Amino acid sequence: MQNISEQTAEAYAYCKRLTQKADSNFALSFLFLPKAKKNAIYAVYAFNRCADDFADEVLSTHDSMEKLEKWEYMLDECYRGKASHPVMIAFTDAIQRYNIPKRPFQDAIKGFKMDLSINRYKTFDDLKKYCDLVAGTISTISLHIFGFLDKKAFEFGRHLSYALQLTNIIRDVGKDIERNRIYMPLDELCWFEYTENDLLSRRNNDKFYRLMRFQIERAQEFYKKANPLIRLIPRDARFTVVMIGAVYLRLLRKISECGIPALQRVVQLTKWDKLKVIGKMHVKPTFL
Repeated sequence: MQNISEQTAEAYAYCKRLTQKADSNFALSFLFLPKAKKNAIYAVYAFNRCADDFADEVLSTHDSMEKLEKWEYMLDECYRGKASHPVMIAFTDAIQRYNIPKRPFQDAIKGFKMDLSINRYKTFDDLKKYCDLVAGTISTISLHIFGFLDKKAFEFGRHLSYALQLTNIIRDVGKDIERNRIYMPLDELCWFEYTENDLLSRRNNDKFYRLMRFQIERAQEFYKKANPLIRLIPRDARFTVVMIGAVYLRLLRKISECGIPALQRVVQLTKWDKLKVIGKMHVKPTFL
């Protein structure tokens, strides 16, 4: 890694602490990257984590929107080489070092803004547009940092982004309805004769179980579609990508194994769960 200023090094350290404090399933995966790529991924993770938190904070819609607007202005300033916030100082170095375009970050913020104005999705196609903004963009950004051996990596990365975001949606069903957000497509609720009121009332019945089985099986298909991505990533970042997919797939399977208790609690992986994934992925690196 090229020499960086003390201020930039401190900014990267700040982003690392923020990432680790978030206790995300991604954090473990980042540990396997070489230092330069690790620092960059911490910076872009911190940028998106902050923006996502602005959308999720228990504030008025106006206040949350104002924070996101300010964050977007600071994004523009970064691309002009101007930054003062610790996240933005590290972020500016990362986007310059890896030549990351601004558009994916703008689209991600657009997706976070959607959470302030849209809380229902009629069809899966509608939901995919949201996923493209809040998750597909992260895949594009990450590939600029990880590197790729073929441009097909972006297509497979998009499949992985759907798989990860759908896993989050499945895991957080109960938490999201506390904010009056329903991400599962409404037409699919109708297919299983499970109403919005049923969901908001946390009716845990056979209709809910069949609806959730459908959601899980679709997410699993996206992991399968994403699997070819692994061989298109350079060796120094390949295990990180494997771990990102494998850890989230393990989470999805654990939700299923626990009987899909999404209305009652948020299922999480233990450190032991994650260590077992590391061991398995060293033997057979795959999302399947």
